[in-house]
Amino acid sequence: MNFLFVSLVASALLLSIALRINFLRWKAPRLERQGEFPATTILVPARNEEANIGPCVTSLRRQGGSSSLIVVDDGSTDRTAAIVSDLAADDPRIELVAAGDVPPAWRGKVHALSVGMDRVTTPWILTTDADTRHAPGLLARAHATAAHRHLDWISLAGQQEVQGVGENLLTPPVFAVLDAVLGNWTRAASGGATLANGQYILVRSAAIQAIGGFAAVRCVPIDDVALAVELKAAGFQGGFFRAPEELRIRMYQGFGASVRGWRRSLGALFGGRWTQALGVLLVLLGPSVLLGFELARREGPAALALWLGGAVTSMVLRRGSRHSPRWGLLYPLDALVLSGVLLLALRDYSRGFFAPWKGREMPVAAPSLTPEG
Repeated sequence: MNFLFVSLVASALLLSIALRINFLRWKAPRLERQGEFPATTILVPARNEEANIGPCVTSLRRQGGSSSLIVVDDGSTDRTAAIVSDLAADDPRIELVAAGDVPPAWRGKVHALSVGMDRVTTPWILTTDADTRHAPGLLARAHATAAHRHLDWISLAGQQEVQGVGENLLTPPVFAVLDAVLGNWTRAASGGATLANGQYILVRSAAIQAIGGFAAVRCVPIDDVALAVELKAAGFQGGFFRAPEELRIRMYQGFGASVRGWRRSLGALFGGRWTQALGVLLVLLGPSVLLGFELARREGPAALALWLGGAVTSMVLRRGSRHSPRWGLLYPLDALVLSGVLLLALRDYSRGFFAPWKGREMPVAAPSLTPEG
């Protein structure tokens, strides 16, 4: 068996996948230039976000226009509510609301959004997370894009910031997988999107009301995607855009938090989609296993060629997502870590519970859900 030839073929396949993902990223439509925009209520559900809520609210205060901000405290046990109260004392546009107890058959974040929705009187709503940072004018640009494309809702994917070895090992490869699953960004922005990012969803209030409010997605594993599906089914047009220059997020801090967070998210995304999950695992593990086999057989040139192909692939993907390429030199460690997290996520799904989130159990399905509830 010519191991060098096999390594060269595998390297070429990996690199072709990376180049296609980056090409589609590069071709993603940009947001329109900003302008005047209609009154908008910004809803921020927050649970134990004392490290994030201050900078998030500060960035949202700079959006301008006729916008108000409602932070819904989802049972925080830290200083989240106190920080928001201090900010609200200096800015009448900010309001702090307590979400209260989470009812049966609801997930906490969606319940918090529903509580906030009850106080909305504006024609548009922006739902966003406490770990986001918004560039000045982003809300205006999102509105301009929605108006230009005649959209009822718009969602944005921002720049995922990472620090340290653990975060750099896991988060950029995850987003390469997510972008590969998404496919064509141009198609996602065309008006018929069924994919959304809960970190930024700008939507007409009437559209949310037409689908029955946030109760329509009260217990689903991935509420943002489910919301997009519900909106499309009701005839509302939406688009999904990349906005790495305008929206920054650091979702998980540290390797442990990254593993737990992505384990939950990947379980919700790939759970039940076994063929798709198997394809991802094949791309991640196939070359890694081959590399280990070549090293065991002392096939030095073949192993070097395959490692170089994998490392270059990882570096290309990281550059495409605006992460430091040098961490690609750790290949195949990044592929193995992601594979392990995905396998754990699939096991969680099969057992009926995702990894817990901030002290809350996360069942795959809410067993107490009833048609009336």
